[in-house]
Amino acid sequence: MSCQKKPLAIRSSVNRAESPAIALASAAFVMMATLAAPSQAADDTKKAKTDAKADVTQLEGVTAEAKQAAPGSNPNADPEAPYKVDKSANTKFTEPLLNVSKTITVVGKEQMEDAGVMALKDLMRTQPSVTMGTGEGGNAEGDRFLIRGFDTRNDIFVDGMRDPGSTTRDVFASEQIEIAKGPSSTFAGRGTTGGAVNSVSKKPQDANFARGTLTVGDDNRATLDANRVVNDKVKVRSNLMIQDSEIAGRDHLYKKGHGAAIAADIAASEKMDVSLDYYHLRNEAMPDRGHPWDRTTGAPAAVDRSNSYVIVGRDFHDTGADILTGTVDYKVSPNTTINSKTRVGETTNKYIVSKPGSVPATGLTPDATITNSVNTADFTNTFTGNSTQITHEFYQGDVEHIVVGGFEVSKEKIKNDVPSLNAFNATTNPGGIPAPVMNIINPNNNVAAPGINGVSRTSNISADVNSVYIMDTVKLNPKWEVFGGIRHDTFDITSESLTYGAGTTSGAVNGVAPPVKYNEGFTNGHAGIVYKPKENGSVYASVSTSSNVPGEMYDGVGDVAYGGLNASVAAFEPERNKSVELGTKWNLANDNLAVSAAVFQLDKSNKIESNTSNKGEVRLQGIELGVSGNVTEKLSLAGGAVYMDSEITGSATPANLGKPLANIAEKSASIQTKYQATPKIAVGGSVIHTGEVGGGSFAATTGNTIKASNRLDLMGEYKINNKLSAQLNVKNATDETIYEALYRSGAPFTYVAPGRTTNISLTYDF
Repeated sequence: MSCQKKPLAIRSSVNRAESPAIALASAAFVMMATLAAPSQAADDTKKAKTDAKADVTQLEGVTAEAKQAAPGSNPNADPEAPYKVDKSANTKFTEPLLNVSKTITVVGKEQMEDAGVMALKDLMRTQPSVTMGTGEGGNAEGDRFLIRGFDTRNDIFVDGMRDPGSTTRDVFASEQIEIAKGPSSTFAGRGTTGGAVNSVSKKPQDANFARGTLTVGDDNRATLDANRVVNDKVKVRSNLMIQDSEIAGRDHLYKKGHGAAIAADIAASEKMDVSLDYYHLRNEAMPDRGHPWDRTTGAPAAVDRSNSYVIVGRDFHDTGADILTGTVDYKVSPNTTINSKTRVGETTNKYIVSKPGSVPATGLTPDATITNSVNTADFTNTFTGNSTQITHEFYQGDVEHIVVGGFEVSKEKIKNDVPSLNAFNATTNPGGIPAPVMNIINPNNNVAAPGINGVSRTSNISADVNSVYIMDTVKLNPKWEVFGGIRHDTFDITSESLTYGAGTTSGAVNGVAPPVKYNEGFTNGHAGIVYKPKENGSVYASVSTSSNVPGEMYDGVGDVAYGGLNASVAAFEPERNKSVELGTKWNLANDNLAVSAAVFQLDKSNKIESNTSNKGEVRLQGIELGVSGNVTEKLSLAGGAVYMDSEITGSATPANLGKPLANIAEKSASIQTKYQATPKIAVGGSVIHTGEVGGGSFAATTGNTIKASNRLDLMGEYKINNKLSAQLNVKNATDETIYEALYRSGAPFTYVAPGRTTNISLTYDF
């Protein structure tokens, strides 16, 4: 049997020896109770830790030599260069990233640990082509990122399934974060105009290990990652986290949280694996919308960076997630597998957040004040879903096909009990508390302010999404591969709103808005071709499409400007997105360094601009460069650079034509390095550049901009002994004042990034 015609499971070992198998994890008390107990895997684990020899695979005259991955390392990464991740964990991508005709940035946990990344937002703010979005009155507070200028708050996935709800996400249980650029409907479904983010969970492995990390400094945090091979059929893994942090350089801001990710993998038979995992997260934070805007200077108010305009004792932001996932993998034959994943869960997002407003028209004088105003919400999102996929490999003569087909179903219910405040009103609430007035230069955050006294209105949304897809990877010969896929989604949403009497939670309903329904089916696809001039390189071209439907941003409720649904837009056709990309990828430096370059063009049509218009059109063109891996045995690096040019090409508002997109940095770049100076000492850091960002809704028409910024991060690591290591991280080492997002209005607030953040971490391998 030739190398080319071997089944997938065998062919995957040609270029690199297999890493430890992936599985799922278990509860912490089970883990800790069994860590000291003997097991049949104990000898294998000891050998894996002490054996420094490389695995050697001899196959049809080709010798592939690869270092064995250490227990607990990312199984998708290059063991010799952990910054280089070789494959996506999304099973819809059947090829290694080298041969995927799409730009995908993958950041593994080793790279995140070196950078001191703790939350998804920490990572995303360092990535080229990504800008931060703001929480606003029309959309929920929480993680909001824009990839290539387009909102992705509804395009975040966990292990290939959409992660619903606007929350604040942690990475304590993440093996890697995958950022796919451009429309990805065949792989991800609706939306994904600029791209999609997939967080890959840590799964159990075939060796026993436990690692604890204690971090002190501006961030106080402890994590535990423990894996146990119970017997030849059961593997378990637990990840635990607790945190109590202050936001450096910002007054009165904090973040607290705890989390647990518990999973188990069971070999039910020779052909079937069953896995279960449970994810729990709670975060508490003081929400912050930064600094006021000064219209007299056209810039953020010239106040101390530490100034915040929160109300201590009243403002809060609490988010949570409880998610249970069960997965069945069944091997029908050596060339055919079925994967079925079922998920149930609930996310919550409740807050009172102050808006700093804008500087008076008279300018920033010592007596200038702003009147506190707020946004409130109390979201509960419950969901169930199933994703079932079959992967089949076969041959037509000498042509190999890898066909992936399947279906996805999901049901979501979103409830938002919008809190009302006990605010003073001379007519309706004379006993209420007036909104506080704050000095802009010297704010007093400990003032009386109206608090929650009921629910003003309730929004209920239900959404059913059903999808079917099929895609094929065709390997014509060792030099040429072609890809194609098609997907059909049906989207059924109902939205209704109830308005209560002032200050009541269950009193008489003053207003019941008629339910708004939207039901639409849409089809999208992708096609690509890859030419491999050499085994370690590829040149590709691809085209892909996706669709955005009215109401798909559930936190937008009835506000169409934020992706919500109302009766005015229920008859609109979906927005259409199309991307064309030409690129090349190469593995260099003894296969330990991945480099890539791509040019792309993205077109959006049918863009909803208002209740009466979906005439918006935009074209985005750009070039993106990427690198990850080891330049030498001692020097690791990862990063990229992007240049983008956008133009509004269609609009019902003539003034928009020719303008660039709002909230996009045309130029951005980052590079992270690590140099292993000696076996015990490593030093490194990152440089992140984000270009100027213009404000506005669709087009950047307000004339407001936030300046380009540069950030320097530093790290140092010292291995005290074989089990204990110490690491120093200094983020924003030069203590720059960085404004990273601005509100869409003509008088926006501006988000302020943290100042210099210093942490020391101790990591112990049990």
